[in-house]
Amino acid sequence: MLHPHSLYHDHLKPEELEFLKKAADFCVAEIAPHAAEWEEKEELPRELFTKAGRAGLMGMLAPQAVGGQGLSMLCFCLVVEEIARHCGAFAMNMAAHNALCVGHPLGFAGEELKKKIFPSVLNGDWMVAWALTEPNAGSDTGGVETTAVPLADGTWELNGHKIYITMGLHSDRMVVMAVTGQDEKGKKEFSAFWINSADIEPVRKVPTSGVRASNTSEFYLKKVRGELVGQRGRGQHAALACLDSGRLGIAAMAIGLGRAAVEIAKERMLARMQFGKRIAEFQALQFRLADCEVELRAAEALLLQPCVMHARGQRFSLEASFAKLYASEAASRAANSALQICGGWGYTRDTAVERMWRDARLCEIGEGSSEVQRLIISRALLKAAEEKYGSAEPGAAKK
Repeated sequence: MLHPHSLYHDHLKPEELEFLKKAADFCVAEIAPHAAEWEEKEELPRELFTKAGRAGLMGMLAPQAVGGQGLSMLCFCLVVEEIARHCGAFAMNMAAHNALCVGHPLGFAGEELKKKIFPSVLNGDWMVAWALTEPNAGSDTGGVETTAVPLADGTWELNGHKIYITMGLHSDRMVVMAVTGQDEKGKKEFSAFWINSADIEPVRKVPTSGVRASNTSEFYLKKVRGELVGQRGRGQHAALACLDSGRLGIAAMAIGLGRAAVEIAKERMLARMQFGKRIAEFQALQFRLADCEVELRAAEALLLQPCVMHARGQRFSLEASFAKLYASEAASRAANSALQICGGWGYTRDTAVERMWRDARLCEIGEGSSEVQRLIISRALLKAAEEKYGSAEPGAAKK
């Protein structure tokens, strides 16, 4: 179903509303009938990504000039939310693919490399992974140990160990973050590279609690050839810029999961009889339902703000952290309440509620944990306060 509220519609173009309708139809036809089976098999079929590419879902933010849809950030987020209502794993893949795997080379690669990449990464011909995380590196990019050294032919040789990489072992190409030396301050210099995924050494599909159908991967890079994406030493800057959009995608995924779980809970409240009455008549459950709706609507409002800022060409890093932090935790609470409302039935795999409950939990970790978002937010607040007040005593005017 399309978003039930009109909060967003005034911010969307007619063609974007039409795309949302097509995306919803795609979900009903291609995802809803199979989501439970994919969860059981812990795998998404390759042909799903081909179909998604043909439907425009793998190039939502990319401009039409390179074969994309040229949609707004808001429209992208609403599509991810719609997909998440049916399958959290595929929603996460689409969020990561559009924001990171496409966004990184689109925004920072040179023209020659772009000609090799587009439109194959947009039309479903290539699946792409984005590889930053390592055993000692995640939000702490300083822990990256994968190295890249230049070769005589202009390419680079990569060696390292990556883990928890979304769709890593199922990808055709990959953007890899690696250390290329030291900067003028003696700190690690990070760069990004475009590689052929066939050259990696697979280790395993990492077993996860939620989003089980997504291929969360571990692998080694051993003398893998790569092409530099953008300028040497600018990889961390590019990665952080892409993560702003990635966090909005995860916020949208969270909202979709929370709303889907609550929909199931509402149906259960109207159908389940206990003590001679429908459980919808129990005030304790009514209050749980009300809290879920309030929090999800607040999350939607927080998501709208950075989307509007993006459309205006404004920086939205802080607002992305607001949205991601609140939406992920609100969705976890909503899914947890939905499961509680559904009782023992909700805890079984006879219903999708327990899957949504597990999937929503990831949103508090992926693309920067809740703790990292709080760190970003608190630092920004204190920096602004210091610029305004300096070190003056509380209540004293800055001189």
